[in-house]
Order: sequence, then C-alpha cells, then structure tokens
Amino acid sequence: MRFIQLLPILPALAAAQEQVPIADRVQGWFNKAKSYLPTATPVIPAPVEKVVEQKIQEKTVTPFNLSNWQSLLAPSEEPKDWFVFITGGNKTCFGRCHQAEKSFNESVLLFSADPTSPNLGYLDCESNRVLCSAWAAGSPSVSYFKVPAQVGEERPATAQYNVYFNATTVTAESLYKIHSEKTYEKRGEYEGSFHATDSWLAERGLLVPAGYVIYAFSAIPSWLFMIFISFFSRSMIFNTSSKMADLDRIPPSTTAYVVATAIIAGMTGYFIGQGSSLGLFSSKEKEGWPNSYNVKVHQDSSDEEAEEEESDSEDEGDGSELANFDKSAEEVKLVLVVRTDLGMTKGKIAAQCSHATLACYKYLTAHSPNSSMLRRWESQGQAKIALQTKSEEEMETLQAQAISLGLCARVITDAGRTQIASGSRTVLGILGPKSVVDGVTGHLKLL
Repeated sequence: MRFIQLLPILPALAAAQEQVPIADRVQGWFNKAKSYLPTATPVIPAPVEKVVEQKIQEKTVTPFNLSNWQSLLAPSEEPKDWFVFITGGNKTCFGRCHQAEKSFNESVLLFSADPTSPNLGYLDCESNRVLCSAWAAGSPSVSYFKVPAQVGEERPATAQYNVYFNATTVTAESLYKIHSEKTYEKRGEYEGSFHATDSWLAERGLLVPAGYVIYAFSAIPSWLFMIFISFFSRSMIFNTSSKMADLDRIPPSTTAYVVATAIIAGMTGYFIGQGSSLGLFSSKEKEGWPNSYNVKVHQDSSDEEAEEEESDSEDEGDGSELANFDKSAEEVKLVLVVRTDLGMTKGKIAAQCSHATLACYKYLTAHSPNSSMLRRWESQGQAKIALQTKSEEEMETLQAQAISLGLCARVITDAGRTQIASGSRTVLGILGPKSVVDGVTGHLKLL
C-alpha cells in the first residue's frame, strides 16, 4: 500500500533529476536567439597586386666565320665576353650535336633574362671547317673569351677557356651555369698554339693558314696515304735489294708511267676540288647564315628543256604577319602542298617544290634573319614534307589559315611556258613549328 501511494510522486522526482539550473537555461535561450540574428562579416579587401609584365628581348646569336671572327674578338673601348657555342653536322659531329643544339637554343632565353650575360656566338664546323681547324675546336663545345678593353696601342691579352661537355646529357641550365657560376674557370685558361688571338701562330698571322693545312690533311682520304706508303716502301725495298745484289737498275715500263700519271692526276684534281669548295680560287666572299651562299631562285628547266621563270605570288609581303615562335623549342618543318589537279610531271613538281622552299627561306631571312626558329630548322636537318591538294580553292584556304596563325606561307605561280597555263598556282610552302603546321595541313595526304 505504501508503494502505491508513492506512484504519483515518481514523475516529480524524475523531473527534479533532469532539472537544469535556471541561469544555464537562460543562457542557452540567449545563445539560440543570437544564432538567428544576421551577422555583419567584415569584408577585408584583397591586396591589389601590381603585375608588371616584363618583355624579355632575346639576345642575338652572332654566327662566327672566317670573314668576321677577328673583328668580333678585337678589343674595343669596353671589355666584353663572348660565349661561342661550337657545333657541327654529320661529318664534323657524327650525329652527336642534336641534343646540344637543342639545349643551346633553350639557354638563349636564360642568357636573355640575365643583364650580365656575355655576347652569344655560334660556330658551325660543318660549314666553317677551316676556322674550326685553326682553333683546334671540337664539337660540341663552348669557347669562352674574355676580351679586355683596349688601352694604348698594344693589344691586351684575351683569356680563352675551352669547355667540353657530354653531348647526350647537356641541358640549357648546365650551359647557362658556364657563365652564371663561372664553371669555365675550373677548366683553366687555354694557352696552347691554337689560341684564337694570343698564340704564336695568331701573332704571326699563321693561324688561318695553319687551319687550311690541317683541313687539307684531314680531307685526304685514307686510301691515298696507303698508296703513298705502299709506293714508298716498295721503292725503299727495291733500292736496298739493288744495292745488296749490285744489280743494274731496270728502267720503268710504259705501264708504270701510265699508272703513276693517273695517280698524280687524280690526287691533283682532288685537291683542286677541295680548294675550290673552300673558295681559294674565287675572290667572292661567301655570305649568308651561317657562312653559306646567298639564296637565289634559279630558273628551272622542265622536261621539255625550255626555260621558265617562277614567281612568288606574295612578293609584296612585309613580314608583319609572321609570329614570333622563338620561345618554342619544338621541331620545325616545311610542308609543301602540291596541286595534283594540274597534271604536272615528277620533274615539274620537283622544280616547283624547290621554288617554294627557296621562297620561304628567302622571306624569313629577309624579314626575320635572327629567328631561332629558322636556325633550328637549318640545324635539325631542314625537314620537308610533300602533301597533295586537289584544287586551287583549298590551297588558298590553307594559305589563309597559315597566315592567320603567323606561319610563313608562300605560293609559287607558274610562268606558263611549258606544261601548264600561265598564272597557275602550283605549290604552297608553309614553314613553322610542327604542331602549328599540323593544325593547318594535318588532314592532307602525302604526295
């Protein structure tokens, strides 16, 4: 009975057990009401950053050759440093200079961003073999010259450092460190007989003649040396045996005279040809970059042996449409788009493609002679791809697209003296970075 009487009291006890102090309840209500009130979050303005765009002008890379190297290394009123990159082709570098040339082209931007960087030079041993022989230069390498200021009449001494590197692992940063960290000083100053300015050969004006002699010996094929040694050894053995046996000398036969005359004539013709290729028999100096002949469009002879003149349909261009692709290290190629609807023969197509190639090269050298894109195309094998189009309308569309992208695009117009009508547009040449050119002509089929 007592338990039944306590039942009404149990809810009150439970409520008392869960009772919260009145102060805490009031504080909770206040916090809940405060959460519903709008809060003004202070907006702190972001700092305004001034972005100053600095346009870095790419340094000029000066080609070194027999006609200008002495004037470039001559002392002047101000001291100057020269960073001369030495490279070559298949005959002088044996295919090992591709990576080094790519790294040098990329390092030009690093040198351009450094106001203390030296002058940049480029020596191609493939077309300047005599100069490379005179310097005893190997490719790929770097010759670093510190040319002091001219004080007085006596020429001051020029410090020369020869830096050789691994042709497969060289990078743009390692080439730049030759200047920035002065790593050339670790190699030690070169003081040999083939110093470009201060050797005894250079002081007596014999450095270039020595280069011709060294190049001449390097140009002699090994079989000529073997023939000479063979004849010399046989002559010595014959003379020795004759003295020992006290035999009478037998006069040479007619066959021996003929063979000897043929050998002498062959050797003489070989050396005359080598001298002619070096310009020893011509007073006209080679020009162009680097040390190549001026490019001129020659008249071609068609299958019918009739002379005709081809013209570039865009001679009035001023180069303003060309974009600057110098910051790109991508492979450069020339695409030749040939019209197949004209029915040109193979010989005619070859002649027209030659005209288009020269037209693109002349246009770039005339309006952008220091373009690194053009130098890459020259040093990387001058890639050319022949494609086909079936109408003049499509050719004009391709040319317009190429010009809008800043590519060099030149069209050849035929004179109409042999196979096709006068004024016919035969070949379109487009020169530029591979990815940009493929965006215009990537859908065309190979010729």
